Amino acid sequence: MKNRNEALKRKIDGYLKKKQLFKNDEHKKLEKPFLTKSRKNLGVANLLFRISEQEDMKKLLKLSLDFETHDWVIVVSYYAMYASALSALARLGYKSKSHAATIAVLGHDFVNRTEPNAKSLETKDIHRLAKSHDLSEQLITKLIQTKTKRETAQYDATPSITREMAKTALADADEFISKVEGMLG
Repeated sequence: MKNRNEALKRKIDGYLKKKQLFKNDEHKKLEKPFLTKSRKNLGVANLLFRISEQEDMKKLLKLSLDFETHDWVIVVSYYAMYASALSALARLGYKSKSHAATIAVLGHDFVNRTEPNAKSLETKDIHRLAKSHDLSEQLITKLIQTKTKRETAQYDATPSITREMAKTALADADEFISKVEGMLG
């Protein structure tokens, strides 16, 4: 655990030196706007999913009945999660211009915190999330996995994106955002 945190701290220092990550208390004012943006993005992802699912929505929007946009559901779901991650960083005074830097700070500062009264998050601890100010490694893994899905959905032209992948991305994004909101609440 100590080696993991030390490695993450070195990465964070590298991102700061490369100007992919910035530390300034002024960035704290971005916490709430990023949370608002994350919920808005999740709303867009849900809307895209509904359009893909509902024939009456397709007709209303004058789309072909075979129209679906599961790839963009995944893309927007990821960005909804990412905006909430940026909110968590803003709480600490960070602003990130790198997805990898964002993930490093989350891993270093929100997983298995050691300060007094902070608890490691396990399934049974989910209800204590707001008090513990902790993110689980599983949530950060979901963020990374959704990023990978987003890259596939955004850059791959094959029909490999499924409805279930889109549905999973939506659920993961909602869970991630809710937990960040609880943590920052």
